[in-house]
Amino acid sequence: MTYVGKPIKRVFDPRLITGRQNYIDDINFQGLHAAFVRSPYPHARVRSIDASDAVKSKGVVAVFTKRDLGLKEPMRPWVTYIDTSHLKDAPRYIFHDTVKYVGEPVAVVLATDRYLARDAVEKVNVDYEELKAVTKMEDAVKDEVLVHPNLGTNVAYDSNFNAGNVERAFKEAEVVVPIEIANERLSPSPMEPRGIVSRYESGYLTVWASTQIPHILRNEFSRMLGLESSKIRVIMPDIGGAFGSKAHIIPEELAVIAASMKLNSTVKWVATRSEELLASTARHNHFVGEVALKRDGTLLGIRGTLDVEMGAYITYTSMIQPQIIPPMIPGPYKVKDLAIRSRAVYTNTPPITMYRGASRPEATFIIERIMSIAADELKMSDVDIRLRNLVPPDLMPYKNPFGLQYDTGDYPGLLKKAIEKLEYERLIKWAEEEKKRGHRVGVGMAFYLEICGFGPWEYAEVRIDENGNVSVITGATPHGQGTETGIAQIVADELGVDMERVTVIWGDTAIVPAGFGTYGSRTISLAGSAAALASRKVMDKMKRVAASMLGVENVDYKDGKFTAAGKSVGWNEVAKKAYEVKDPGLVAYQFYEANVTFPYGVGVAIVEVDDYGIPKVLKYLSYDDIGKVVNPLLAEGQVHGAVVQAVGQALYEEAKLDENGQLVVSFSDYFIPTFMEAPEIKSQFTDTPHDSPYVTKSKGIGEAGLIVGPAVVVRALENATGARFTKTPVRPEEIFEKIKTK
Repeated sequence: MTYVGKPIKRVFDPRLITGRQNYIDDINFQGLHAAFVRSPYPHARVRSIDASDAVKSKGVVAVFTKRDLGLKEPMRPWVTYIDTSHLKDAPRYIFHDTVKYVGEPVAVVLATDRYLARDAVEKVNVDYEELKAVTKMEDAVKDEVLVHPNLGTNVAYDSNFNAGNVERAFKEAEVVVPIEIANERLSPSPMEPRGIVSRYESGYLTVWASTQIPHILRNEFSRMLGLESSKIRVIMPDIGGAFGSKAHIIPEELAVIAASMKLNSTVKWVATRSEELLASTARHNHFVGEVALKRDGTLLGIRGTLDVEMGAYITYTSMIQPQIIPPMIPGPYKVKDLAIRSRAVYTNTPPITMYRGASRPEATFIIERIMSIAADELKMSDVDIRLRNLVPPDLMPYKNPFGLQYDTGDYPGLLKKAIEKLEYERLIKWAEEEKKRGHRVGVGMAFYLEICGFGPWEYAEVRIDENGNVSVITGATPHGQGTETGIAQIVADELGVDMERVTVIWGDTAIVPAGFGTYGSRTISLAGSAAALASRKVMDKMKRVAASMLGVENVDYKDGKFTAAGKSVGWNEVAKKAYEVKDPGLVAYQFYEANVTFPYGVGVAIVEVDDYGIPKVLKYLSYDDIGKVVNPLLAEGQVHGAVVQAVGQALYEEAKLDENGQLVVSFSDYFIPTFMEAPEIKSQFTDTPHDSPYVTKSKGIGEAGLIVGPAVVVRALENATGARFTKTPVRPEEIFEKIKTK
């Protein structure tokens, strides 16, 4: 049986859906619980902290402040992907003498019970001297109030991404269109909040963390805490969602580890929902510029300024956005002349992290809004203007103006096919007829190009035991996507064994020698390819053992049998023999070096708006070329989840801040789509895919729905209302005001 390409259900689902999972909060231990004292001010000097009442409280063992818990080295950005050479970065430790956002921790309480710890937090008296704060990005760039006075500016990063000759493009332009596009702050909001358990004994540190990057955590903990990485073990239990927010390190987690080391004890902290909302917000950016066009729709040039909010500190992942959004702005189009100024801005607000798609949704929203707005200005159709500008297949592989090389694809061909498959033209006509009947409904479409396969490498190890059963040890860290099932499918096919005999193991630095983790739609392509090559190495050895058993030089292998010269020997016999020969064992590993690959596709949405401006996405359709589809069921599931998040970003979700920089920290104010708001979703993958260069031939589908979805939904909203919307979320009151004037 061939497994790759089949819609096989996730192998771990039975355990998860029957309540036998093991999340951080399910870990039982003897030890202490942590709770944090947090600043009520966006900017204030900590004059003193009096914990005398708290330490007298029932169950409280200790209260630690800045003078108790330090780091050998400060937190830093993710240097694998972030160029730190031009950053104005303020060193960040666990606690600081000056707080810079509401909710910043200033002390940690350790108690025998989590509720006793939280109660004792109220008894810690902190004397603050309130300072002037700046909580809005547009005010922060004026540098009148500085978040970090020693830096002399609130602009953490200011870089120009120039390509071609943008001045010439605008001189040659027949039409110039001003553009202003924005995304408000979002929260990834995984179902399971982040959490950590830290045990320190006999000089060895064991950390259970709700994370996507256990090996990176191990190395960063080693650097910051001054403990040899060989003495640190990081274990990733079951993860209840992450969406990029758990490829991240926060001071609270470091405080828990430092406290456990100081007390030679085990300490646990699981964030409340409010703390989770505080710990991870993302996506806030603002682009202002203009585009140069010919009247036939040819896009000649783009210029403008992109401002990305950082919050009070640069975090592990936040600087990815201002550095990756600009080179992705050309998208799938031939535009050569661009001048993008990209700035990262400090404010006295909670620090930014990353969220599913991490820069690619932002870049796609900018370029797809540009194409749709240009179509309106030139009175062209959304399809025609894109066909005019898409990179043609004869230019593939294509190097975009900023040096990104698009590997394979036929963008115009896919757009034409998508229009046909998704019945876009019929839906447009249907919507027009409905509008004549008073039904305010609209249809929108957009195209996307995603970058996947972030490096530098991924690790896999394949072992076959004496009984012929297969273990795959991977540096990837599946946490709901089902990629462990995809890897099992790949390995089962490579070895020609029943998939039931394949077990995939991940998420423990004591078992998995190396790894980068799961993020950025990289896992099946990188980890799957590494596992495939490791499987081939093991198979080579099995063939040598089988040949020896049959007394021949070479053997053929198929369906569990090694054959040569009319003789054969079975899989189990060879596996057993491999442990009885000289150089025993059946183990092979593979580091697979990455190269980026570019999936692409089209989304179409139908949106209805009532007389009060309340929108509802009725249907969402997608057509994607993601290379070879390893498991269409799981790939479709990724589209469904991402589309619902796209609906949330486009219409509902906003992590609001009040005038003091206080983040709303409950789901009564942060509106995640429920089943009632989720549209009917239909996903299709092209039957003529353009494969990636990876062994798996796959490209990536983990984020596509969220990358293009907001642009699709907003365009459908425009079609329904006849109004223009340039930022997300589009609120009902904004829609209502616009339809009143129509």
